Amino acid sequence: MAVAAGVWLASQFPMPLWLPALALGVSVLALLGAWRLRSAAEAIWLAAFGALVALGALRYTLSAPLPSPQSIARYNGQRVTLDGVIVAEPDVRPTHTNLRLRPWRVLGASGFDEALDDLVLIRIAAGTDATRWRYGDALRATGLLDAPPRMSAFDYREYLARQGVFSWMPQPRALARIGEGYGNPIVARLLDAKDAVRQAVRRILPRPEAALLNGVLIGDDKDIPDAVQEAFRRTGTSHIVAISGFNVSIVIALVIPLLGRMLNPRRAALFAIPAIAVYTVFVGASASVVRAATMAGIGLFGALFWRKGFTLNTLCAAACLMLVANPHTLFDVGFQLSFMATLGLVLYADRLSGPVRTWAQLRLRNERAQKAIMLILDGALVTLAAQLTTLPLILATYSQLSIISLPANILILPLQPPIMILGGLAAVIALFAPQTIGALAALPAHAFLTATIRIIAWLSEFEAAAISVYGFGPPAVLAYYIVLLALTAFALQPALARRAIADLLRARLKTTAILGIAGVALALGGVYWFQRPDGKLHAIFLGGSAIIQSPSGHQVVFAGGGGDVASTLDRIAPLWDREIELLIMPQRSEYTRRDALPLLQRYRVQTLVVPGGSEAEGDSLTEWQRVLVSSVGRVLTASIGTSFTLDADVSVVVEIRAPERGGSQVIGAQLIHHSVVIDLVGRYEAVGHPAQPDLIFLGPAKADVTKLNRARPRWVVWADTSGAPLAGLDPRIRAVSLRDVGQIAYTSDGVRLIVRR
Repeated sequence: MAVAAGVWLASQFPMPLWLPALALGVSVLALLGAWRLRSAAEAIWLAAFGALVALGALRYTLSAPLPSPQSIARYNGQRVTLDGVIVAEPDVRPTHTNLRLRPWRVLGASGFDEALDDLVLIRIAAGTDATRWRYGDALRATGLLDAPPRMSAFDYREYLARQGVFSWMPQPRALARIGEGYGNPIVARLLDAKDAVRQAVRRILPRPEAALLNGVLIGDDKDIPDAVQEAFRRTGTSHIVAISGFNVSIVIALVIPLLGRMLNPRRAALFAIPAIAVYTVFVGASASVVRAATMAGIGLFGALFWRKGFTLNTLCAAACLMLVANPHTLFDVGFQLSFMATLGLVLYADRLSGPVRTWAQLRLRNERAQKAIMLILDGALVTLAAQLTTLPLILATYSQLSIISLPANILILPLQPPIMILGGLAAVIALFAPQTIGALAALPAHAFLTATIRIIAWLSEFEAAAISVYGFGPPAVLAYYIVLLALTAFALQPALARRAIADLLRARLKTTAILGIAGVALALGGVYWFQRPDGKLHAIFLGGSAIIQSPSGHQVVFAGGGGDVASTLDRIAPLWDREIELLIMPQRSEYTRRDALPLLQRYRVQTLVVPGGSEAEGDSLTEWQRVLVSSVGRVLTASIGTSFTLDADVSVVVEIRAPERGGSQVIGAQLIHHSVVIDLVGRYEAVGHPAQPDLIFLGPAKADVTKLNRARPRWVVWADTSGAPLAGLDPRIRAVSLRDVGQIAYTSDGVRLIVRR
């Protein structure tokens, strides 16, 4: 936990390298001094904690997600031809394929360059390239190299940066294989074997059963239909297709008994460690798999020295090793959920099942009845134990709470061991036998897979199977874990201590209640003080969108697409204000609608302004129409000169940027605060700009330098796009690219517009 705290601190508060290094040195010296002087245990533990925090901060600082001086990212925004090798298993999805490339050389406008660091992500649309790409292939790609995008609900750029990817080529104009076999030969053979298993399963089972079995066996769930994926999410059972500790335990159970017949158990454990490592690479080495494999490796290593493991210590040691090896693992949702689920099982599973088992033994005299009832209840208790520690992460990440998770897990968990064992056996047979024999061998697994899918599909059809929970952010997650930690610490105390604490609380109930109420009131007062309107206008620009807060606290969103607008608004909006007074949609496109949808799901919208025309078709249309009814007060179709008054001195004027054509219109807006004017252009080039505005926000629109020079704004802000060349811009105009800064905020007092960050 200390290493994780250090990693988090360094990620939130960037620091020079010498600072965590100095802190680590001082902490280590303090630890050695406390040890030599036989100081109190508290002093030793405090020094050790400080050393581990400093180690985590130092490790993160050394591997901060920043491009190197020789990074290929220097060529972002240019059309280039680059040669390189595929360094990871191709990520094949129904709509596209992602290839991670380590560049060898690049041909840009300035010639050849071979001094290149960092990785490039190449995305190939499905159906545009029939080549079957493999790990270790060398390829030549020609196209526009750019920075990865920031999406509405997910910062894809930061996600890739933590993996050393700072550039992507989403639509290469030309792509060709120029060599093979440049990868690690062992990894290449393992990935070939993985693909052979994948194809064998597809031959002997129909979809979606084949897709589910591939997810269970090799961690490849990309082929599972969207409807089945959604059913798993709604029922809280997505974990069954995540490779984790159960799969690793199966590997151990197969290796140790087999080798134990020829060797003693200790030597068998020695061979099990590399077997687990091979399996980890085979299934993709995701964070959850590495966590389980590391725990198993630590346990087996201890068995070599006749040491019995303590699961909680093993879990913490595995997490520490993973964070030291790669501190960015802390921000992997898979690692977070895997670690917290295992922690829940360690802390609560036995404590929950113990009383239930005692009850069953006292009430049920028949031994078979006892086993039957415990078989049913064990799945529920294990699920409950894991959900106690993962619930806040699930709410914060997926904004969904499954109401029927417990019964769903009770019904399907007993089916999973047969699926893995029988399905794995059938896959092995299918590798070496004719398809007919493989299909016959797969019949038992097919029955269990079909039962799992049908149970989940049936349960997910209940309207109340899952409810949406929005706005469950870091403060709520922290508060949940503080309460859970306090209750756990109380439950772990001896019975006499718990009784004494309870007696003390009862004796001082009045004082405790007064202090609790005062603390809550003080906290709420502090929140109000820091989030109250300050009499100034605030504007934040991110992606193609803008968030405006008026001097009196009214909220306006210009939803041009791009950037995590909903999460940003969650951070800056007052806790008591869950309303957007004005939401402007520049286009009726799937792109802008999908990005604005989280706003309607989390906030009440007084007025929604949309351009003329009809709604574009797309995956989000049905959900959009549903939330319009429940979350929007009124919907207005924009017309020239439509004006809205937010405060006495703040108004918004809607402008038509492009006339309706092809069933679609494009709109923009002007924000006026006394003498300060902000021109919101959006995704379409403006016909013209007001004279001498304080700021022109171009969004992803292409900049017309002639019009900008004629308007002479103080600031030009344009979104993360390569389509906004500003050569020839008047040097008196200050230009900001959101590609470089992510987002930028301004404050207006009605006279001046000042950059806040």
